[in-house]
Order: sequence, then structure tokens, then C-alpha cells
Amino acid sequence: MTNRKKSNRLQLPPIVAGEWRGEIVGSANINFGQVVQPGPPRQPVEFTYVILSASLIMPDGAFRWPGVAMIMAPTPMKTEHPDAGVLFQTNELPSLSLSLHVTREQFSDMLPRFEAHRFKDFYFTIEEKDAERRWPVRSWGMGTALTTY
Repeated sequence: MTNRKKSNRLQLPPIVAGEWRGEIVGSANINFGQVVQPGPPRQPVEFTYVILSASLIMPDGAFRWPGVAMIMAPTPMKTEHPDAGVLFQTNELPSLSLSLHVTREQFSDMLPRFEAHRFKDFYFTIEEKDAERRWPVRSWGMGTALTTY
């Protein structure tokens, strides 16, 4: 009988820069709130975001990652973002987290389409992993068909 060392870890493909696709696989969870930041002076800050369960598809359809996408409107305290979002890989589970940035106006435009379940697919482009072990998102988009008259 030979001794074989078994690997119990699932071997996942490496995350690669490039053009990715996403499919929304559940309904959107839309969150609104406010928190008071300590001062001086104390300042209330609102937060608004959407959380989506998604299948994140690597370039050329090489692999589908289970994931979560979060679309966030900026708070008045942080209105500038150097990237269109960021992709993270979790250590605990074989999944990815995608965070996308929008303006408040764009979020307001998107909200009724989320409520109507009109968004199904999206796309995003990630760059090479940065020093913080995340992949900056260079661009992203999603669309929906208009109803015909």
C-alpha cells in the first residue's frame, strides 16, 4: 500500500485581469441608513447601497465564481474614488466580492430598475492585483431593454 498525500483543498483558477461578465442570480437587497460621525463637529453621514448575489465569469468563460456585488453611492465625506470599484477574493470561502461605485444621481436612476428586476447581466474590467491584494475595477456597466410601445 502506498502513502498518498491527499489535498482536500479545491484548486481554483487564479484571478486574471481583463474583461469579466456577471449574472445577477437573486433579487437586489437595497439598504439606506445614516450614522453620526464623531466630531468636532459631529456630522451625520448617509449611506445607500445595493447588494446582489452574482455569478462572476472570468474572461473567455474559463470559470464562474460565486460572488456578491455591492453598488455604493458615495457619502458626502468621500466623494472621490480613484477606481470604478474593486474586486476582492475571500480566504474563507471560494467566492469573490465586487464593489462598484456610482454617483448619487446614477444610483437614483438605477433604483426603479432594480425594483422591477430589469437588470440581469453586467460587465466589468479589472486590472492587475495591487499592493493591497485586490483588483481595481477600471470600468463596469449594466443595461436593460426598454419596453416597446
